[in-house]
Amino acid sequence: MCCRCCWLLIGFISLLLWCTAVSADEKDAEKYLNDMGLRRLSSHFSLPEEAKLGKQVRAARKLKKKITSAQREVSVWQKTVDDKQKLIIAYLQKRRELRMQLARAPSAKVHNRIVSMMNELVDRIMLMQQSGEAEKSLKNVRVALNEASEKYIEYLLETRKMYNNVKEKYEDLTTIPKVKLAVEHYSKAVGKTYRLGPGPGFLSLGRRLKKMEDTVLSEEIQLSKGSGGLWYVPVTFNGKHTQEMAIDTGAAIITMPWKTATAVGMTPTEDDPAVQLRLADGSVVDGRRKLADSVRVGKFIAKNVDCAVMPEHLPGAAPLLGLSFFKHFTYKIDTAGSKLIMSKIKLGGTP
Repeated sequence: MCCRCCWLLIGFISLLLWCTAVSADEKDAEKYLNDMGLRRLSSHFSLPEEAKLGKQVRAARKLKKKITSAQREVSVWQKTVDDKQKLIIAYLQKRRELRMQLARAPSAKVHNRIVSMMNELVDRIMLMQQSGEAEKSLKNVRVALNEASEKYIEYLLETRKMYNNVKEKYEDLTTIPKVKLAVEHYSKAVGKTYRLGPGPGFLSLGRRLKKMEDTVLSEEIQLSKGSGGLWYVPVTFNGKHTQEMAIDTGAAIITMPWKTATAVGMTPTEDDPAVQLRLADGSVVDGRRKLADSVRVGKFIAKNVDCAVMPEHLPGAAPLLGLSFFKHFTYKIDTAGSKLIMSKIKLGGTP
């Protein structure tokens, strides 16, 4: 074999050995990164949770559409109820005017005509007041809106938890020197620069999630006015069941009907401590004390909250949101804006 052929053969063997070494280095590095839960994308090694998070954020749009649809329904029925009240007020004003005319009626014929008009107005007013279809429909669509909003908020809170978990995993991976070396070795082996995630898509998801949170997770929670002049707010127990409750800061403890307690997995038993509860009419009944894992109003969550469950024979008992929840926060009611304004109490200078 000629000298030139020998050199070519030696060069080919060297190249083959180098490629084999590079390939082995590449495979070893990628295998280690895979074992650490990372997958190679076009420019970086990513956690698979990134893709799951993307699906989670995109799915939130459907929930937001339900809120928008429910808001439109509430606006339509609210206008119907408002128009009805305006018409009743107009009829009452007209009736007062007719009563004044009645006193000055120049003849029996005019007197009788005015009386007939007044009676007709009274009939119209009574019919409108007795017909509660519009008010019932408004109440139903408000319940639907509350349910859609609470489901959306719970979904966003869970999505934020997922996002923070992925972010923490990346932060933990950066503290492992071998991960950094594996990424560098892989980049060197393939001749292309790779890095450890998160990627641009993850950061973009974070911005989108923040925008969605800003639309609902505010410090102002919309209230609705109920019977007796009480303000009602949607309250979610244990992340499972939402119940409109009357705000009663004079009550030391959250009070809920038996049906609500059962819905959130807090059905009382004889082993639960007995507690006496005073009803609105002054009577006293025996209830049971339970502990809710979590109680949420808007974005504000209190853990391990004392609750009292009303007796089963009082299904119509008013659910009251008391101080066992509110003691964890500062709060005030904006009666003009029908809003509950809350903020988290800071302990020891820590948010």
